[in-house]
Amino acid sequence: MFQLSRLEDDNVKILPENLGKPTLEAIVEVIERLYVDKVIRDLGLVITLYDVVSVEGGTVYPGEGSAHFKVVFRVVVFRPFVGEVLEATLKRSDEEGLRVSLGFFDDVFVPAHLLQDPSNFDDKEKLWVWEYQGDAKQKIHFDLEEKIRVRVQSVRFPDHPTRDARRGGEDVVMATRSALEGGAGEPHRFAPMVVVADVNADGLGLVSWWADDDDTLAGGIEEDGGDGKGGAGKEAARAPDGKAGKK
Repeated sequence: MFQLSRLEDDNVKILPENLGKPTLEAIVEVIERLYVDKVIRDLGLVITLYDVVSVEGGTVYPGEGSAHFKVVFRVVVFRPFVGEVLEATLKRSDEEGLRVSLGFFDDVFVPAHLLQDPSNFDDKEKLWVWEYQGDAKQKIHFDLEEKIRVRVQSVRFPDHPTRDARRGGEDVVMATRSALEGGAGEPHRFAPMVVVADVNADGLGLVSWWADDDDTLAGGIEEDGGDGKGGAGKEAARAPDGKAGKK
């Protein structure tokens, strides 16, 4: 999920008012402001500065007063690998799929065709429902704000929105749905990094469906022959704690 990446910035600029600080302290402040909580295309989301490897320069250009340094540093980056299983929280559900949050990263998207098969969207409840087809057919809801396990299929870095002359030249997201395969953000909200995931396998989906010790659905009923359809429905899974599933 996390990796250590080495970066180099040839022009870390320390403003005149910060030249009285220790050089390393001033450089760290600039790097954290420029990089932390930012997505670097084709790399990932920078979580924190790990360390500063080297500092060179300190050139002050005439008429400016700022000092310019070449800095090599390392950062902790979030970029999950394909096939990695993430545990997150189900935040939103619509006809396109599920929107999932890791807390520090919200643009995890499970498109409809990568849900358990067959699954259908309940327009009244505004929730996805897994139509479990085992010995005892069940309707198992993807309830919001529950813990969910998803498996990473791809990490995407959509192109930045272009200017739309019809909107007076302002930056707008013209193809949020196509860029995010259904979108992981609100309308007109650009996501520079999107994790596309699936839940179509044993052990994936809501954590409450599955027993802790094996890949059977909670409630003690085993999967039916390993065909990926699972076992007992969510109603059975919730019975012990008194939380009845939706009908």
